[in-house]
Amino acid sequence: MVANIGRLRGPMEATWISLLATIGGVGLIFAIRSLRADRPELPSPFDNLFVFGAIGIGAGIALGISLRGLSPYLAITGLFGFSYLMAAGILVPRIGIALFASAVTAGTLLGSVGLDHFGAFGFDVHRISFVRLMGILALFVGVALVRSGR
Repeated sequence: MVANIGRLRGPMEATWISLLATIGGVGLIFAIRSLRADRPELPSPFDNLFVFGAIGIGAGIALGISLRGLSPYLAITGLFGFSYLMAAGILVPRIGIALFASAVTAGTLLGSVGLDHFGAFGFDVHRISFVRLMGILALFVGVALVRSGR
């Protein structure tokens, strides 16, 4: 998605839009946590609901302005990066860095091959081939080996 924005607007604007979506997502999640009386342990003034709300609203407004003329689904690009960071923070202590990194790599390749097969986001179509399937299988075998070596 960031590449699609980069193709339409340029790499700097794509990075800006992704960053705004990430900041807006972080502000929103911290504001929700603060409303539930589960405030994040951050230094003052970043431990205040109103600061998180202002950051989320400000980033949302800037994101809306930045996205003029683009498809609305491109607004969520930064949320994918944020969800990856949240998953890493939760899963790595439980399953280990090696298993997490190998599973993310294999999953990313699987998703990328699927998107390539259909030419997602207006890019060229690259059909799934036997060699690509063997590459995916090899990566998932690698994930299983990393998991069994614990």
